[in-house]
Amino acid sequence: MKATFLTALIAATATLTGLVAKVETASAADFTWNNSWTQPTVYSKSQTGFNDTPFQQFVQAESVALPNSGQFKLDPSKLGLKYNYDVSVYFINEGASYRNQLAFDATGTTNKSGLVFKDASCDGAGCILGGGATALKLGDGVKLGNITGGTQLDFSLRANGLNLGNSANIFSTETTSNPDGLQHAVAYAYNNYILLAFEDLYGGLHASGIDPATGKANQNSDRDFNDVVVVLDIGEANVKALIGATVPEPSVTLSMFAVGAVSMFGLRRRRQTRTSN
Repeated sequence: MKATFLTALIAATATLTGLVAKVETASAADFTWNNSWTQPTVYSKSQTGFNDTPFQQFVQAESVALPNSGQFKLDPSKLGLKYNYDVSVYFINEGASYRNQLAFDATGTTNKSGLVFKDASCDGAGCILGGGATALKLGDGVKLGNITGGTQLDFSLRANGLNLGNSANIFSTETTSNPDGLQHAVAYAYNNYILLAFEDLYGGLHASGIDPATGKANQNSDRDFNDVVVVLDIGEANVKALIGATVPEPSVTLSMFAVGAVSMFGLRRRRQTRTSN
């Protein structure tokens, strides 16, 4: 490991420790996926003015493993808002053969949950992988509405949920609630936003066969954490309250997140074929 990258990891640990320690919110409630949820209105970046370009550099290259270590763990019990804010979520990219779904859960002074993206597939220029009749464009966003100070936000990915429904694995920002007991989400502060990215395959790096602890099938995971990448707009004041200072410098964040060469084109597809609804 290069010294510069080790330094970045140490900086990442300090930054993330500050991020998760500043705001005390209610304990995370048990999360249940509701099949009656409907897709909120999706707004294009031309409608919202959101610029996804600065975040594309942080999307992990396909099949390049991101270290599965405590430095990168997001503690969702501390992802809280100190101030009221109209929260939005923006789609950045995805490198999944699955048709994944993303949902949120807010608990505390605001209590509500719902779908973020019914089909978090990507289509068009800049996508790692493309396809899907309901695919998203880079920078598309949805509004979660006003979330009041003292509320905790959690996010869950239903892996290939568009096709598998209730039989799909659900991976949360809370590691202990994941079916394989492994970390499936990473998060960083950047430019007054929170960058959140998921891994959608069950099991450890390249694990195959049946997991004896659960009886579930390991899925030869590449642990690249690029299967759904989004940005949370919780407001500059909330981000700064979370980390207790200004957000990390771009060079530090890049070292934290872009492990290996990052290229948005010519990346090899997974062996699995993306299925359609």
